[in-house]
Amino acid sequence: MHIKRWSWLRLRFVITLLVASGLLVSGCASILAKPLKPTIELVSVRPLNISLTDQKLRFELKVSNPNAFDMPIETVDFIARFNNTNIASGKSSQSVTVGANSDAILSLDVTAGVDRLASTLSTLLQGQSLNLEYELSGSVKVSTWPTPIPFDVIGAMDVKDT
Repeated sequence: MHIKRWSWLRLRFVITLLVASGLLVSGCASILAKPLKPTIELVSVRPLNISLTDQKLRFELKVSNPNAFDMPIETVDFIARFNNTNIASGKSSQSVTVGANSDAILSLDVTAGVDRLASTLSTLLQGQSLNLEYELSGSVKVSTWPTPIPFDVIGAMDVKDT
């Protein structure tokens, strides 16, 4: 009788261990699934203040999360180029969580040299164009993923709209 009880306890322990392991593996698989790359769109660039040496700008980015789970963004590293000229680079530490299959606006304040902006504006005025080509490249650090997710956004903006 004692042997049967010991075997039954061992069998129960093994079954419990297998069930717990299965739940743990399935739970970890969903947590460790590599997130799809977020879509990033430049919404606006607004001047905040200007001095003799630099200009503070606010970039507003629309971050779209294509995943079926929330994307908690810790930081965004980026380089901004206007008409093929590096204007600004920076790192945002504004945390924002982009809900599953939804969008959020992320504001990035950067300082750009007036000389770089003047060069870009001069090019625009010489060409008599109000179209400003831009490129934002960098990476998004998501707290639930071990490595930054790169992005590269290329587009054009009508200067009178900013």
